[in-house]
Amino acid sequence: MSAVPQAPAPGAIGSLLARRTGWGRSDAVSGILAAAAAPGVLSMAGGIPAPDSFPVARLAEATDRLFAGAGGSGGSAARALQYAPTDGIAPMREVIAARASATGAPVGPDRVMVTAGSQQGLDLVARTLVDEGDEVALDDPSYLGAVQVFRRAGARLLPVPADADGMRTDVLEQRLLAGARPKLVYVVPHFHNPTGAVLSEERRRHLAALAERFGFLVVEDDPYGDLAFEGSRLPSTDVHSGRVVRLMSLSKTVCPGLRVAGLVAPAELIGELVAAKQCGDLQTNTFGQYLLADLLGDPEFLPAHLAGLRTLYGGRARAMETLLRERLPWLDFERPRGGLFFWCRLTDPRVGSDALYAHALAQGVAIVPGTPFCIEEDGSRVLRLSFASLDGAQRREGVSRLAAAWEKTLADGV
Repeated sequence: MSAVPQAPAPGAIGSLLARRTGWGRSDAVSGILAAAAAPGVLSMAGGIPAPDSFPVARLAEATDRLFAGAGGSGGSAARALQYAPTDGIAPMREVIAARASATGAPVGPDRVMVTAGSQQGLDLVARTLVDEGDEVALDDPSYLGAVQVFRRAGARLLPVPADADGMRTDVLEQRLLAGARPKLVYVVPHFHNPTGAVLSEERRRHLAALAERFGFLVVEDDPYGDLAFEGSRLPSTDVHSGRVVRLMSLSKTVCPGLRVAGLVAPAELIGELVAAKQCGDLQTNTFGQYLLADLLGDPEFLPAHLAGLRTLYGGRARAMETLLRERLPWLDFERPRGGLFFWCRLTDPRVGSDALYAHALAQGVAIVPGTPFCIEEDGSRVLRLSFASLDGAQRREGVSRLAAAWEKTLADGV
């Protein structure tokens, strides 16, 4: 008689966990969000947009319009409070398709899915395409949320060096010729998180050509493309190849709290992504979709709103740069061309970013050390600072606290 399998001992819940739960475990993202919300802490950590940038009045007007049409089960309010299709309501998919077409290759709503933030889109792409052991190529350093998602999917990460013009596609080509076969190549094309790089037009063309030649998909995560302080954004890589998935966040340009974003995928893939989303949450926030479809469907709203954001964040970046150069001469950085961050290197070999992070938090200011962003690169002497959400007085106080943290870190290390 065969032995009867023994059940796990009562209380041994850890033995029940799937293996993948440990692959991408990281407290970095949750720590950033917690620090931003902690009482008394001035956060230079997360890419948290400025609260005064949110179009509150326009959202209130859109809400009023929805509820003004409340009569009956078919009224606009009833529709906004009801279940919706997994791929998103038609008006929201239409405005995302229009925005995608204006910034890249023409696309119809049939290739669009509405997601609960672009982070969900990234997770759906990983869960749909990545098997354990598959290669995923990405910049090193890279967005820590992407590193976490791909590791949790069981991917083997293929780090590719980058510079001010983004991913070194020449190095990627060398690795492909040497036998690397990534399923996905992940890029943040504008004002890269964390480095601030912008993937050049030449490298976009090269990346697209490599995708066509070697058969991988480009995953283009672009939350910052509309936040250039001068000049205009470059077209999406999808103008050069149909092997591109675009993640189109609205968190940085409208507001993050509604958790509504867009995903554009090749026709052969979009149905599989919709099926994966249906297994996860059925659909994205219906009410938020109707509100954002109202705003983005107004042709006069977005250009004026984005112009205001560029002025706001450009001014804060310049003010922050002045403070950093005056008060924190031990930081080396390039002037941001857009986005929400400074990527800084510590010039004094006696201090590392992890130690500075701990002392900064004790002083009531949150920063992000470089290690969570890095795969093979050494992150021990780099850090990311956000200038977006602090007003003038908070910015000055935050830099003062960081200066005090530096002195304490230096004293501890000597």
